[in-house]
Amino acid sequence: MPPSPSWISISQLPPPGPTVLSLLPSLKDPDNISVESLRGVPRLFIRGLRVRISVFVNEQGCSLYNEIDADDARSWHWIALDGEKPVATMRLVPVSTITKELNGKGQEKEVVTEKEHRDLLHDDKDKTSGGLLTEPYHGATKMWDGRQPYIKIGRMATLAEYRGKGIAQTLIDESLDWAKAHAAELSSGEGKQLGDAPQWNGLVLSHAQKSVQRWWGKMGFEVDEGLGVWWEEGIEHIGMWRRVEVLS
Repeated sequence: MPPSPSWISISQLPPPGPTVLSLLPSLKDPDNISVESLRGVPRLFIRGLRVRISVFVNEQGCSLYNEIDADDARSWHWIALDGEKPVATMRLVPVSTITKELNGKGQEKEVVTEKEHRDLLHDDKDKTSGGLLTEPYHGATKMWDGRQPYIKIGRMATLAEYRGKGIAQTLIDESLDWAKAHAAELSSGEGKQLGDAPQWNGLVLSHAQKSVQRWWGKMGFEVDEGLGVWWEEGIEHIGMWRRVEVLS
C-alpha cells in the first residue's frame, strides 16, 4: 500500500452527540435542508457526511435516509482533507458488547444456536435482500467468545478519484493508533457495557463489504466465517477481526 500523500491532512472529531440526529428529517428532502437542522452539528461531521453520501448513496445506491444512525452520535470520526475538500472518512464505534443480553423484562435472554439465529433472521418477505440474511450471527464463534468487548470500524469511504493513494490505510492507522492509547475512553461513555464487563483490550471488528475483502485483509483483518455473510442495503457483508496492542 502506498503511503498517504503529504498533501492530505487528517482531522479527528470526538463523539458529536445527538445533535447529528437532527439531520435525519432533512435527509428525506435533501434539496430543502433548513439552517435550523444544521445548528449545533459539527462542520467536520457534515464534511465527512458528504463523502459518505457520494460513495454509499450516489455511487452504491444505498438509502440516503439510513446513512445517519445512532452510532454516529457516539463514535469518533476521522476525515481526510485535500486542502479544504473532504476526500475520505471513517468512524470508530466504541465498545457496545454487553456481558448478558437482556430482554424487555430485564431478564437474561435465552441463548440460541447459530442455526436458530439464522432461521429467525431469514425472512422471505424481505424485498431488499431477497429473503437472505440481513444481520450477522451475534453469538460466539471460533474467533470471538461472544463476550469480549470490541470496537467497530465503520462508514469507511473514499472518493473514487482519491482511491489507491493510501488514504484509507492512513485513516485506519491513525484511528487505531489513537485507540491503543485511549482504551478507557472506548470502554465507557455511551457504550452499553454492564458493570462487570472487562475493558476493551484491542479487539477490532469491521463489517466489511465482501467485494473488498482482500483490501481489508491487507489492513490486517481476518474473516470470521462464523459470522456468516449477510446483506446490508443490497450489498454482501462479512465480519472481519483484527487485534491491536493496547498501551498500558
